[in-house]
Amino acid sequence: MHKLKHKFQELIVWSEKYTGTNMSYVVGGGFWLIAGKIALLLISFVLMVGFANLLPRETYGKYQYLIAIISVLSIFTLPGIHTSMVKSIAQGKEGTMSLAMREKLKWGLLGSFFALLLAIWYSLRGNQALGAVFLLGAFFLPLLESFQIYLYFWNGRKRFDVQTKYEVFSAAMVALALLIALYISNDLLIIVSAFLLSHTFVDWLLYRKTLKHVANDEQDQRAISFGKHLTVMGVLSVAATHIDKLLLWKFLGAAEVAIYAFAQLPIHRIVTAIPITSLALPKLGKQNIKEKKPDIMKKFYKLFFVFLPLALLLALAAPLIYKILLPQYLESVIYFQALSLMIALAPFSFLNAALIADMRQKDLYVINTASPFLKIALFFALIPFFGIWGVTASLLISQIFISCLTLFYFRKL
Repeated sequence: MHKLKHKFQELIVWSEKYTGTNMSYVVGGGFWLIAGKIALLLISFVLMVGFANLLPRETYGKYQYLIAIISVLSIFTLPGIHTSMVKSIAQGKEGTMSLAMREKLKWGLLGSFFALLLAIWYSLRGNQALGAVFLLGAFFLPLLESFQIYLYFWNGRKRFDVQTKYEVFSAAMVALALLIALYISNDLLIIVSAFLLSHTFVDWLLYRKTLKHVANDEQDQRAISFGKHLTVMGVLSVAATHIDKLLLWKFLGAAEVAIYAFAQLPIHRIVTAIPITSLALPKLGKQNIKEKKPDIMKKFYKLFFVFLPLALLLALAAPLIYKILLPQYLESVIYFQALSLMIALAPFSFLNAALIADMRQKDLYVINTASPFLKIALFFALIPFFGIWGVTASLLISQIFISCLTLFYFRKL
C-alpha cells in the first residue's frame, strides 16, 4: 500500500512538467472540492426529482418565483464580502470573519425592510398566502446568507476537506427538510418555511462551530470595503440571475417557469459546482498576477480541453437523463442542450479569479455591470416574443460577452 501511494505521488510530480501546475495542491484540495461538488450535484438532482414528482408544475413555478424574489433581496447581506474575505483569511487575518458577519447582519436588515413592504402590499391586495411568505422571509433574510460565511473561512485556510464536509452536510439537511415538507403538503408556506428554517438553523450551527477555530482577532478592514464594492458590482448580476423567472411568470405563467427551471437549474448547478474559483483564488491571492500572467494563460487554455468535451457529452446524454429521472419535463431537454454551452465557457472563471486576486476593482466593475445589463436588456427584448427560447438566447449571448470582456481585461494586466 505504501509503495502504491509512493508511485501515485511520483506520478503527480511528473505530471507537473506538462500541466505547469502544482498538482499536489490541485489533487489535495481539488479532491475535496470536486468530491463535494459532485455530492452537492447529487443532492440537488435528488431534490429536483422530488419536486418533479411531488409538486404540480404551477406550484413549483410559484415556488421558483418566490425564491427568486428572496434571492434578489439577499443582496443586502453583502455577498461580495465572502469573496474578498478569502484573501484576508489566507493571510492569517482571521478576525475578519466576525467583522464581516456584523456588517452582513446590519445591512441585511434593509432586505428585511423591503420584504416586509412586499408582505404588506400582497396582504392589502388580498393575497394572504404570499403576504405570509414574505413576512417569514423578512425575518430570515439577514440570517439566510450571512451564516454561510463559514464556508469562505475554511476556503481561505485552504481546508477544503472541512469546507466540503460542512457544505454537503448543510445541503443534505436542507434537502431532507424540503423532501419531508413536499411529502406532507403542497402548501407553499410550508415548503418555503422548511427551506428557510432548515437553511438558517444548520448554517448557524456550523458557523458557531467554525468560530471555535478562529486563531486570532486580527481584522482586515480593506476586505470589508472591497467586499462592499464587489456586492455593488454584483447587484445587476443578481437581478439578472433571477429576473428571467419573474418575466416568464408575467408573460407565460407558472407552468412555463417550471419547464424553464428544469432546464436552467441543472446547468446552473453544474457550472457553480465547477471549483475553479474556489481552488484558484487562495493560491492566486499569494502571487504577483502580472508576473504569473503567461502561466495563467497556459492553464486557461488547457482547461478548455477538459470542459468543451464535457459540455458536448452532457448535451448528447440529456434526452436519456431526462427520460429516466425527469420524464414529466421532457420539454426542458432542448433548452438544457442549448444551455450546455455555458459549461464550455467555465474556464473564463479562472481569469476572473486572477482579476479578483489582483484587486482590479475598476475592471471588475465594468465586467460585473456590463454583462448583466446586457442580459436584462435582452430578457425584456426577447422573452415577450420568444418565451423560453428568448431567455435561453439571452443567457448564452450575455455569457459569451462576459467571457470575452474578462479575457480582454486580463490581457491588459
